Amino acid sequence: MRKLLHFIFVLLALAALTWALWRGISHREKDEKEEGKEVPTAATGAEAEHEEFVVTLEKEKIEAAGIEVAAPEKSELVPRRVAYGRVLDPTPLVTLDGDLAGADAAATASRAEFERTQKLLAAGEKTSRKSFETAEAQYRADQIKAESLRRQAALQWGTAFPVDDPAKRREFVDALVRGEAALARADLLPGDIVTDTPRAARLTVVGRDQEPIEAATISPAADADPRTQAQGFIMLVPKAPFALRPGMAITAWLELPQEPRAGFLLPRSAVLRHDGRTWVFVQEGEDKFERKPVTLDSPLEKGWFVEAEHGGLEADEKVVVTGAQMLLSQEMKAAGGTAEEE
Repeated sequence: MRKLLHFIFVLLALAALTWALWRGISHREKDEKEEGKEVPTAATGAEAEHEEFVVTLEKEKIEAAGIEVAAPEKSELVPRRVAYGRVLDPTPLVTLDGDLAGADAAATASRAEFERTQKLLAAGEKTSRKSFETAEAQYRADQIKAESLRRQAALQWGTAFPVDDPAKRREFVDALVRGEAALARADLLPGDIVTDTPRAARLTVVGRDQEPIEAATISPAADADPRTQAQGFIMLVPKAPFALRPGMAITAWLELPQEPRAGFLLPRSAVLRHDGRTWVFVQEGEDKFERKPVTLDSPLEKGWFVEAEHGGLEADEKVVVTGAQMLLSQEMKAAGGTAEEE
């Protein structure tokens, strides 16, 4: 009887051990299968690019909101390069103008003394050759100093600074001091090189992108940016629509002497800034509007230039030129968010 109980106990222990091993193996296989499954994620990359942002409005609401659409106007743009910089402090120019005026006055006085002693010596009057040579040396030294300052000014400030005409130079410096004119420097992006001097430049001040300014002259800077080693240009703005203060950050579009590019003129009222990008609404039907990303190339007088091939617009699309912000607000309201102002 005791042997039978011992045998039954051994069978039960073996059965329990077998069940435990089976449970462990089955759970491990289940965990491995779950680990091999892909976790669904939000759409990114190419999927996000094709995400549609559509607003549908009834005809009455469209008319009440004053929404207007128009085909993008065809335009051409001479190739440009973007450069970044600042409005320059005119103080060094004021100092340089004073040094030049002093050097010119000294050269004028020493020249008069040199010519006087030269005439006296030639007439045989009471004067020594030593006095003549001293006057000549002083005149030559003053002349060299004035010429050196002119070269220094030409190197530092380019053609914008009229170094050879004292009257124009003084008028120019006075205009800078009164704020009627300004000088700005803009540097290309690191690694970007322009072999030809740009023939024109259009500037915008940070925060006032809708008021572009035309530069009157542009000349290469004498030195490279010490931090980025980028190529720079000095630009003169004779009359700005608002005061240009020293240190103001600017963006400059440098017009290159090359063949123009085809594209579209996009009105500023059509452009939206949202989620760190620029967008427009295009009409897809009588009551349907889709928000599309666009790439703004350069600012123009009446809006923005968008390149035909890479800007994101097609010639046959109708763009919302009035009421775009309202459409964005409707879209954000439907999504439970808020719209950003341009």
